[in-house]
Amino acid sequence: MLSPAATEIEVETVRWISELIGFPSTAGGLLVSGGNMANFIGFFAARAAQPDWKIRTEGATGPGGKRLRAYVSRETHTWIQKAADLSGIGTDAVRWIPTGRDLRMDLGALQKAISEDRAAGDVPFFVCGTGGSVSTGVVDDLPAIAALCKRENLWFHVDGAYGGFAACVPEAPKELRAGIALADSVAVDPHKWLYAPLEAGCGLVRDPKHLIGAFAYRPPYYLLEDAVNFVEYGMQNSRGFRALKVWLQLKHVGASGYRKMISDDIALTRMLFEAAGRDPELETFTCDLSIATFRFVPRDLRARLDEPKVAEYLNKLNTALNERLQKGGEVFVSNAVLSGTYVLRACIVNFRTERPDVEETPAIVVRYGRALDGALRPEGL
Repeated sequence: MLSPAATEIEVETVRWISELIGFPSTAGGLLVSGGNMANFIGFFAARAAQPDWKIRTEGATGPGGKRLRAYVSRETHTWIQKAADLSGIGTDAVRWIPTGRDLRMDLGALQKAISEDRAAGDVPFFVCGTGGSVSTGVVDDLPAIAALCKRENLWFHVDGAYGGFAACVPEAPKELRAGIALADSVAVDPHKWLYAPLEAGCGLVRDPKHLIGAFAYRPPYYLLEDAVNFVEYGMQNSRGFRALKVWLQLKHVGASGYRKMISDDIALTRMLFEAAGRDPELETFTCDLSIATFRFVPRDLRARLDEPKVAEYLNKLNTALNERLQKGGEVFVSNAVLSGTYVLRACIVNFRTERPDVEETPAIVVRYGRALDGALRPEGL
């Protein structure tokens, strides 16, 4: 009633985002501050919908001490800990499922954990599949997770905060779009791969009634219209008009424009990964979606990577290198830790990134790496 134009624009923005990533256009959703809150929307919707008791009035522990359980891979972002903490189920309720060598969730381990928890009297309710992990961009086998959730009657959520929008391009893993289409809820982040200014996350739920079931209260002073009322769709009452900037960008660029820009980012990342692989002083690790990981390795240490002292030194060297690169102003990379190995992480989600940028990056990294190696290497190594 207080902002009908803003409400209609946000409804249309949610529909356009859903259509772009292959989620049902009839889904409910809203614009939130970012990826954490977008994931919270799906988590709280599942928390209200799945238990066989009235969790919003009776609390997180069910009759007879029943305890909810959530399942995520070890690659899942720390938002899950915040959600478990703030929802009252506690962080110990989260089961961290191991990944295989491909860094995707181990489905056998997931099934085993669910069976063990049911046998112990706990209540599994929520499984999160990763639609582009924060460290490497890996996409879980989302259709297989969806099938398991259907068999086990569990809520299937996709954390696509980083990679979800890649579902609109053919270069992305086929499991991404297929899995999103099967999900009960999805989180995406327009201020990542739709290039929107902060703040702009988006939480989507297949059936809008689950949003109302999770968040709505109707005191007499609300005077709600018989329409979408975003106060019933999330945690905030007073909200900024986040949808406007995303709506304007979608209106201006269109789905075809976003497909081209996202495809370009993925192609540029592959170029960077291949260029790093050609440099004898860089060791490459992973390349998924628009994230490439690699590290600097001095030539004379290349044959000694298995030595513990060398491994320890290379972690120290690349940690210092990352800090120096970030402060240097020529190129900005972040980091990831893969099986104890500290690596540099290049994530391209900027439509202004061009081919010369990625072609020059390996040489910049090597130049800084050589200088630091000369200053940091212990005697005798």
